[in-house]
Amino acid sequence: MKKILINILIILAIVVACDVIAGFVGNKMFMSTPEVGTLQADAYQAMFKKKADVLILGSSRARHTYIPSLITDSTGLTAYNAGYDGHGMNYALIVLQSFLERCKPQVVVLDACAAMVTDEWLNNSIDDVKHFYGLNKPLTNYVKEYGTWQLQAKLHSNLYRLNSTPTWMVKARTLPSRDCDGYEPQYGNLADTAIINFNDFKTNEIQVKCFEEIIETCNKNNIKLLVYIAPSLEVTAKFQEWMKEFCHEKDVFLKDYGCDKFFFSNRHQYFNDSDHLNDLGARILTNNTIKDIKCLTKSR
Repeated sequence: MKKILINILIILAIVVACDVIAGFVGNKMFMSTPEVGTLQADAYQAMFKKKADVLILGSSRARHTYIPSLITDSTGLTAYNAGYDGHGMNYALIVLQSFLERCKPQVVVLDACAAMVTDEWLNNSIDDVKHFYGLNKPLTNYVKEYGTWQLQAKLHSNLYRLNSTPTWMVKARTLPSRDCDGYEPQYGNLADTAIINFNDFKTNEIQVKCFEEIIETCNKNNIKLLVYIAPSLEVTAKFQEWMKEFCHEKDVFLKDYGCDKFFFSNRHQYFNDSDHLNDLGARILTNNTIKDIKCLTKSR
C-alpha cells in the first residue's frame, strides 16, 4: 500500500512538473508570436500588441470587409481590423478592453451578425484563445465572471490551456513575418446567387450583455461607436429587426447593409461567397464607412 502511494505521488509530481514547464515554455512562445497574418497570430496582436485610432471588431464578415489601409489613407487615422472568424460579442469585448490597456481608439467599427448575439459562437469564442488565460486580463476576468467552474478549474492546468496550440505555433514560426492590419481579402466571385432565409433567431443573455458592455465602454471613454450589418445573402430578418430596436433603444449608430439592393443586384461582382464580400465589394463598403467616420470625427 505504501509503495502504491509513493508511486502515485511520483506520478503526480511528474505531471505537476510537466504542467509547470509547459506553462513556462508556452507563455514565452506566446509572447513572442510573430506577425504572420494567421487567425491565431492576429488574435495575439489584437489582444496584446496593436494600437490604432480606428478599431474594427466582428467576425469573418469584419475581417474580410473593412480595409484599414483605405481608412488611414482617407482619414489620416491609423486603423486595425481585429475581426476573427466565428467569434461573438464576448470576444469583441475582450479585444476592446485589451486595446484600452494600451491606447484609446477614437472610433470603434463593430460589424454584427446574428451568430454574434446568439449562443452559436459563445464557447468557441473563448476556447480559441484559452491559451491566453492568465496572460490577458480581460479574458481572464471574462472567464471568472461567465465561465463554468469546470472551465475555470481546467484552465488552471497549463497542459489543458495549451493542448490546441502546438500546430498553429509551429506554423506561425514557419511563415514569413509581415506587417499585418488584420484585413484578409477575398478575390472570388459568387457562382450560386441563391438568397438563403433563416427564420430561427434567439439571443443569448451573455452575448447581449457583452454587446451592452461594448456600448457602455465606448460611451465611458468617449469613443465613437459605429455598428454595421454587412451585406449577406444569408438573411436573418429577425436579427436585423432586433438590431434596429436594440440600437435605437441604446442610441447607437447603426447602418444595415444586410439586404442592400446595390450589393444584392450586383452579387456576381461583389460577393466572394454567400456570406462575404470579395475585395471589390469590401472596398465599396469601406469607402461608405469612411464617410461615416469622417462625419463623426468632425463632430468631436
